[in-house]
Amino acid sequence: MNLEELEKQVTLLEDIQAIENLQRMYAYYFDSYQWQNVVDLFSDRAESAEIESHGVFQGKEGIRRFYWEDIGRQGQLYPAWMRLLIIQIGGVVDVDPNGRTAKGRWQTWLPEVMPSAAGPRQVWLHGYYENEYVKEDGKWLFKKIYWNVTFYTTYETGWMKFPMLGIFLFKDADAPPTAFHPYPSGYHVPYHYKHPVTGE
Repeated sequence: MNLEELEKQVTLLEDIQAIENLQRMYAYYFDSYQWQNVVDLFSDRAESAEIESHGVFQGKEGIRRFYWEDIGRQGQLYPAWMRLLIIQIGGVVDVDPNGRTAKGRWQTWLPEVMPSAAGPRQVWLHGYYENEYVKEDGKWLFKKIYWNVTFYTTYETGWMKFPMLGIFLFKDADAPPTAFHPYPSGYHVPYHYKHPVTGE
């Protein structure tokens, strides 16, 4: 390996690390309801955020509307005991050869405590992110977020008996979700990458 190849390899590893950190920061800001910080992680030329059954929010303005107005303002009414804990595992990041765009897949678990008519309610969520990233002025930002939930259920009942507490389509979404097939449908969110052995 010559010096040029070594430099490319180092840059690739640095890019992957930066994208992994970006994804983790997103979760920490989300957990602590720092909605403006979440929005600032997106490129000004971001394409969209598609969130489970909520819908598709187009462009940076749609993304800001979802996180800041829909989630953020609603969150101001939530009590101090409400908790969102986004656990992102199994990340796979692929940086395009041009070094300016990338894609990543993450499996995600969320134990939450949410308000309900009967009082505080413990819930479990599981799903997958298939995201796209762009490098601008040396910094990696979100270009597109796609989150598809597998199940959303109460802690006491479990996802085998009651996989979805409900469908929560937001009225101000720019479009309905492109795919939403929760457990036990067997649906697999399409992979952005090819099989490393078969190439399929």
